[in-house]
Amino acid sequence: MKKRIHIILPIALAIILPGLNFFSISETSGIQPDGFAEKWLYASIVLYVLWYILQAVSNIKTKYKNLVITAVVASFVFIVYVLFALLIFKIPNAIKWVFIVKLFFAAVLFFIIQFALKANESISKLQLEKEQILIENYKVQLQELRTKVDPHFLFNSFNTLRTMIRNQHPSSEQFVMSLSNFYRLTLSLNKTSTTSLKDEIDVLKSYFFLMQTRNEGAIKVSINIDENLLQKQIPTLSLQIIAENCFKHNRISSSKPLEINIYTENHYILIRNNRLPKLTVGKVSGFGLENIAQRYALLKISDGIVSTSDDDIFEVKLKLI
Repeated sequence: MKKRIHIILPIALAIILPGLNFFSISETSGIQPDGFAEKWLYASIVLYVLWYILQAVSNIKTKYKNLVITAVVASFVFIVYVLFALLIFKIPNAIKWVFIVKLFFAAVLFFIIQFALKANESISKLQLEKEQILIENYKVQLQELRTKVDPHFLFNSFNTLRTMIRNQHPSSEQFVMSLSNFYRLTLSLNKTSTTSLKDEIDVLKSYFFLMQTRNEGAIKVSINIDENLLQKQIPTLSLQIIAENCFKHNRISSSKPLEINIYTENHYILIRNNRLPKLTVGKVSGFGLENIAQRYALLKISDGIVSTSDDDIFEVKLKLI
């Protein structure tokens, strides 16, 4: 698109400006200039060449850049003046200075337009570089999230497994498989910024099984997902982050279970839990809702994440992509 602008714009200006000039002359005087088409053609060629001369000179890197531009424009105007005003069309003395002034104004106009285009490109480039830096930053954070092994979670899981094996618990083998599956899926998620809802749910199911087994009767989970939406995308491991927050910020007890409901509605996936606030909250990991919101912003998606809460319920909505 930008390349097209650089090609089309000088051609359009070279054609339109002489036309506006000739039409204004004919409307003012009521007389059609002699050799109208020929003069229009020559004027268009002159303006087209002027555009690229200005473009070439403006790219020169020297502390006398403005002086060089002025000298080049003046030389070009003089050559055109001699060639067209004196030799070819023999313009009357009364309008020779008007010819020079108009050509200088055209040069100034072209210079301003080129400056504006370069400024816009610079802004776009800076914005792109900023977004690339943010993307790399979030990739690093995701990589940390994939590769980190929460020592407490792993230690508690192994303790639970040891107790289950000692008591010959019938779900011991399933617990081992879920633990293995959870880490395998977490580490194997591709390096893109989004992943399918199906893959996210698979990770979540393994995680919830481990947490429910470790806290029997203290966690109730309901997952109701529209199968037609399973191939939709969401930011990688975003559901995992929200699930971890549920356990991080709420008490877990069999007397008053933590209830987590996950379901889809209007192209959103909702994660809702009853609020059972802890008296103290552990150290924040940094991989929270703000991280998810910023990743949606990088994907140019508005209202990607919406959270609401009251005294009883905390709910997070993630937009499916």
